[in-house]
Amino acid sequence: MTQPSPTTRPERPRIPNFKRFLITGAVLGFIVGAAVSILGDEVQGYTTTTGALYIGALGAFLGTGLAGVLGILLDRSGRDQS
Repeated sequence: MTQPSPTTRPERPRIPNFKRFLITGAVLGFIVGAAVSILGDEVQGYTTTTGALYIGALGAFLGTGLAGVLGILLDRSGRDQS
């Protein structure tokens, strides 16, 4: 007796998980920004912690933006092949 061949579903393009991209970009951006602030020169009027939070927040903002652009580019390249 022959077995029926399994039906194959058409392959869907892989779509990036945007939430993970954005969260990872924000965390990495904050870490890089805080490290630059802590390892850099001291600024008058700001404590080390305050500088790390401000520059870390700026890094998180930039990291989120870059991760979003990367996610969009990966999404478009995955959809072009189908």
